[in-house]
Amino acid sequence: MALRQSVVGQLLPRGEHWHIWVAMDDQRLLGLICTSPRRSHQVWQVAHLLLAEENREITQSLLQQITTASCHHGIEKLFLRLPQDSPLTQAAYDSGFERYLVQHLYRRSEARHYYGDVYQGAHGIWRPRTRPDNWQIFQLYSATTPAVIRQAEGLAYSEWLQSRERIDGGQEQVWEREGQIHGWASARPWWDGVLLESMMPPGEEQAFASLVDSVAARGLPVYSFVSSYQTHILQVAQEEGFVPIAECSLFLKRLLVRVTQSYLMPMRA
Repeated sequence: MALRQSVVGQLLPRGEHWHIWVAMDDQRLLGLICTSPRRSHQVWQVAHLLLAEENREITQSLLQQITTASCHHGIEKLFLRLPQDSPLTQAAYDSGFERYLVQHLYRRSEARHYYGDVYQGAHGIWRPRTRPDNWQIFQLYSATTPAVIRQAEGLAYSEWLQSRERIDGGQEQVWEREGQIHGWASARPWWDGVLLESMMPPGEEQAFASLVDSVAARGLPVYSFVSSYQTHILQVAQEEGFVPIAECSLFLKRLLVRVTQSYLMPMRA
């Protein structure tokens, strides 16, 4: 326990909602896995998966441990993000995870002056997201996201709300024009800079560009996760000086199927 607390205290955040397991061989730490909740405590994500060396058996053992714990806590979904070329991918498949999305990670570090006159015609404004905006954001999500991804993250409004990632230490904004929301974005501290994620339909690329302009004004490197289907954002990101540095896969393991319809069952005495 003392070793566990020492490792966790040095590497990972602690709190009542974090769940952490370690794989030990005598006094040698072989691996560690940590989960945290998304917007609902019934939806978890693997926040950290650390191994002393690549070992498929240990990886599967750790993934099985969180599966057992998730079932014990009544967790409905378990999300996992791995590098596209990760040797742990097969262990994830063997543990019941299914890949449903590929994301590209971009980085822009150059100090540039842009957008000055190019986007003056963009009749919109970024403002902080408020709770009443959630329904319009969900409608935007439903209109711009492929069905296979919505089936994983949430087809219904309540399911989508629960599956969204937490934006710890950051903020969410919406791109509003004439009272309607046409874009959503989040910005949060990440490594040595700011991580930017966004969602908007084709034709609203100027919103992404103006948002980058605002974030870059802080003088920090800007990172951005762009999903493979967001080709319009990928193009603008490359035009504005972002360079690809990695690809990631998102995995999902369903643990509990929620019943949404009534069924007739035989009555027993």
